Amino acid sequence: MAEQVKRGRPGAQNPGRMISGGMNVEDFIELTNRTECDCTCVGKSFTPVPEEEREDFVDVAEEIGLRRLAQAEEAEAAGNTVTAANFYGRAEAMFRVADYGIHDAITDEKIRIYSQIPKCFAKNWTLRPEHVECVEIPFGDTTMDAYYGIPEGTTPSSPVLVFIPGATGFKEENFSTAWYFYERGIPFIIFDGPGQGTSLYFKKMWLTETNYIDAVRAVIQYVKADTRVGDKIALYGMSYGGFLAAQAACALNDDICGLIVRGGTDKTDTLTKHPWMGIPNFYLGGFQLKFNQPIEVCSEMSTRMDCTDDLHKITCPTLVIHSHEDPIIGVEGAHRIYDLVSSTEKYYADYPGNAHCVNDQMDSAGCFGADWMVPRMLEAAQA
Repeated sequence: MAEQVKRGRPGAQNPGRMISGGMNVEDFIELTNRTECDCTCVGKSFTPVPEEEREDFVDVAEEIGLRRLAQAEEAEAAGNTVTAANFYGRAEAMFRVADYGIHDAITDEKIRIYSQIPKCFAKNWTLRPEHVECVEIPFGDTTMDAYYGIPEGTTPSSPVLVFIPGATGFKEENFSTAWYFYERGIPFIIFDGPGQGTSLYFKKMWLTETNYIDAVRAVIQYVKADTRVGDKIALYGMSYGGFLAAQAACALNDDICGLIVRGGTDKTDTLTKHPWMGIPNFYLGGFQLKFNQPIEVCSEMSTRMDCTDDLHKITCPTLVIHSHEDPIIGVEGAHRIYDLVSSTEKYYADYPGNAHCVNDQMDSAGCFGADWMVPRMLEAAQA
């Protein structure tokens, strides 16, 4: 039997993304030391781990995650809830990158690992003092799982951010970006829509050419039915979520007061058929898991998922955040969004470098996005 190839760190999970997404530095060092390079730096610089000594990235991340989960449960049983919350969060971060490293199919291994993510996430936030609810948003004959953050001081007129994750980030990974709004007193909802996270893995909610618009509409209706918050809502889309947010904004402009597109595009083909690491149509296979259709049908669906001609319908304040170069999704789509929306208030934040979604500068871009949009949301709420 051929020896199993050891899986390395996923190319899209650079250190900045992993740490900014909530990975504990101690755990990052252990994971990196065992799978990639020695970063203990005791009297020396980083040195690569020889190939024959490297361990499988997914296996190590899951192992550390299970260890942190056991420590969390032990601390919780002892009544040490602050420590327990910390370890639940550390476990979730490890399971999250382990899941990310399995990209070829929705395997039993992927389901096993991913099932730990919402479990650990919910335990972490149940034990923390900040108010974050795990909610289910009605959608068709099922529901979409979401996290709903409601800061202290929220009033019935408070505007709300609806955050749309990307093709692979899902709600747990992108939660840290939505948190910048919570810190500024803005409630937010981040959810797994069709083709994402729990909706994909456990509810078999496939992505179609237009059903994400209906998903966003359902979230907006859920927010507007909540008397604890106001009815002014901004959308924030990350990576492919930028396309989904722009597509939804074209149809729902009158229902939103702002739009942020970060690392996004106006044409699905610019992601699914963009070459990366020398591989043409790099993400098309991943979208086959979301579309649940033969690959040739997925290719046709991808091409039709194009909102360019409708961008003029967007009139709300619009912020585009993009790396100057982006090897995964390119920059042309981001520029088209900025150029073609009819918004009188719009800004294109061009960050140096080529990290997708500016995920090597997560804190800088996260702060800027919130600082730009929050005053406009509050102004809309007061109008």
